[in-house]
Amino acid sequence: MARVSQWNWSDFTQEWSQTQAINDLDDELAAERAARRRQMEDARNRFEQDLEQVDSKLDSVSGRIEALLAWTELRFQLIEFDEYQARKEIRNTVRALAEGRVPLLRGFEDVPGYWLPSAAAAVLPLVVRDRVPTQRTGRPFADLKTGLETARERDAVRTELFSLAVGRCFGQPAFIDAAALRLLAEPADLGVAEPGQVARGWRTLWEQAALGAFGPGPKEQIAALLRERFDPGALDEEALAAWDDAVERFGANDSHQPTRTEALAALQAHFAEEPGPAAATGAPMLAPAVTPAGETPDTGPEPSPSDPARDDTAWRRYLQELIEEPSPAELPLVRQMAELDPASGGRDDDRSWTAPVGTVADLLRRDLFDPAAPIPLRRLALGLAAPILRARLDHLEASIGTTETVTVTVRRRGELIHVTKDGHDPEQFAAVERRVDQAFAAAAPSKPLTIAFASVLGLLSVSMLVIAQWFAAVLFALGVVIPLWRYRTDAAKARKGDERRDDQLAEIRAALLTARKDAESRERAETERGIATRRALADLRESLPAEPDSGALDAPGASGGAA
Repeated sequence: MARVSQWNWSDFTQEWSQTQAINDLDDELAAERAARRRQMEDARNRFEQDLEQVDSKLDSVSGRIEALLAWTELRFQLIEFDEYQARKEIRNTVRALAEGRVPLLRGFEDVPGYWLPSAAAAVLPLVVRDRVPTQRTGRPFADLKTGLETARERDAVRTELFSLAVGRCFGQPAFIDAAALRLLAEPADLGVAEPGQVARGWRTLWEQAALGAFGPGPKEQIAALLRERFDPGALDEEALAAWDDAVERFGANDSHQPTRTEALAALQAHFAEEPGPAAATGAPMLAPAVTPAGETPDTGPEPSPSDPARDDTAWRRYLQELIEEPSPAELPLVRQMAELDPASGGRDDDRSWTAPVGTVADLLRRDLFDPAAPIPLRRLALGLAAPILRARLDHLEASIGTTETVTVTVRRRGELIHVTKDGHDPEQFAAVERRVDQAFAAAAPSKPLTIAFASVLGLLSVSMLVIAQWFAAVLFALGVVIPLWRYRTDAAKARKGDERRDDQLAEIRAALLTARKDAESRERAETERGIATRRALADLRESLPAEPDSGALDAPGASGGAA
């Protein structure tokens, strides 16, 4: 705060000093009040922001609590379904069998319209009867027929897939044979995949049937069924290009790109590969039986886990999915629960056995060209795809055609000269020759003119001597040397230009000769490659299965045209 001076000599100056001090004090008070107002405003804004964040968090927590309460209510509603209780009992029984424990069979109450309890009541008692002799009660064989018929009426595909999965996982050959034959009679998409696509579950059945896991009957049945569903004439240009690429790039990897001849030879060896002893047997892997004492009896040598025909991983996954899949009556609740909490699981769209894995043509091409594919699966694909493969080989041979003339281009002086094994274009060479002449053009001096000029200067020098003009005579005599020296310099420059021009033309002719030899060598190599490719094509074509009598190759797509 400003002080009032007590040393003012007049009343005016003292009053002015007091007034100035009051004004300074008012300014300081105003600034302090403004600062406090800003502080209060900032505090109010922070408080409002904190309050908004608290309200937002409270809303979020409240929303989560409401969602949790709603999800819990739906969960309790789901538990009240008879289908849920039936799945729980079936799950516990299957889990006990898988873990080697004695299951508690309390019976599976039938649920109207739901296929799983009837199928489980028909199949699982026989599994328990074989694995736990003390549980042999009731009439399991009579219940088997009745239960399976009821379940098939409600959902034939899931019933047979359940029976097959139980048979594969728990060593029940009777279930395996019957279910495999019935499933092979179903559509290739099992009624759930996208149109034209093969479902993963049916693909597993296809693979293991081809490997002989279900015996010779299903193996022949799958071949006949695929033969009906694979139409080479229905392939479009994109699909045919994929077959051509698979043939021409067979054996390619990141470090090596084979030639056509190498690819065809490798493909012939690939098709001629014979199955080993392990692949020839297709017996399914049986789960170990459990005695009442909990001991595992000896079931013979352990099957190789690398044998695809004995791998039950997919069947165990399908069995779990079939048991966990909600019934149609439960689906609305399951979908609402998934919307409230996507991590809760139980969605009806996460079944792996219904997922599409490709068309029949794509899968056949994959089995045919995949080096890691089992040989029986490859043989099945080869027998089915031999017509389209033979047609694509014909298309490849037609694309080879005759060897085209190889042209090597030589660029000199901004001009291009096209060279073949027969020589170069004379007009293009003449244009280059003119450019070279222009670049090294140097006019040769005229010798007669130089001699005449020197002679004139010599006569003038003699004339000056006759009239005793010694100084002029000396000058003219010296002048005779100038044209002679000039002539010699220009002549040397012209000879040097000619030499450089001749060197350039000689280098161009040498380059043309080298290009001609290169063109001839490349054309000869191309001819030899074409011959080797045609020989490899013929060998590969002879190694294919015999062509059927049917007119499969008459289709436009099979012959290389548009489908």
